[in-house]
Amino acid sequence: MGFPNLQPILQSLLDSGRYSDLTISCEGQKFQVHRAIVCSQSPFFDAAVKGGFKEASLSHVDLPDDELATIQRVVSFLYLQDYEDTDRSHFQNRKCPSGIDMEPHAAMWNNLGVFMAADKFDISCLKTLARSRIMDWIDKNAKKSPLIVREIWITIPPLETELRDAIIKSISCNAQEFLTYNESMVIMTDIPDVTISVLKRIVEENSSLKLKLQQQKKTVRYPDNWMRDQI
Repeated sequence: MGFPNLQPILQSLLDSGRYSDLTISCEGQKFQVHRAIVCSQSPFFDAAVKGGFKEASLSHVDLPDDELATIQRVVSFLYLQDYEDTDRSHFQNRKCPSGIDMEPHAAMWNNLGVFMAADKFDISCLKTLARSRIMDWIDKNAKKSPLIVREIWITIPPLETELRDAIIKSISCNAQEFLTYNESMVIMTDIPDVTISVLKRIVEENSSLKLKLQQQKKTVRYPDNWMRDQI
């Protein structure tokens, strides 16, 4: 049996802070949250409020190295299992390290920030959700946004294979369009792993295609043999 009224209740608890037994602070803003909800989903926060840490005695976890907008999304997910990623205000007149405007792809940057926070706080379900949204962006935009692809690659953890594989697949499948952008040379020269992986994938795909063509030629040339093989 489901609980259709649970989400409004959790939203109310988040908004009001009623019955809160833990405070999370970031950039001067405090979130009055509940250990049962937060710590049960995040080993990071669970460990912070256990043992002899000051966070345990104060029931307060400060996050000085995180961005407020990202922490707001993390907290929202912990209560509602979802978060809003379309807010652009955080990126107005802001450029990424590569020098490109961040606002046009605000949702991607928001999701990347959430992904990295989910990795830090060990919130697996949130990491999965953020990853899926980033992969959607990669599938639609990577071929025409080399500098953003570069930022994703150098930002994500070294062992994050799913996003890296998605990037390699997108570039290799759309190599002709990708290489029309001058910025594509930046990622290909700065990150040799990308270049090598893309070349390997293209070679593998070409080899697979050649094999299929050879099999088709045999089928056309020797149809009786093909029919006999199927029996």
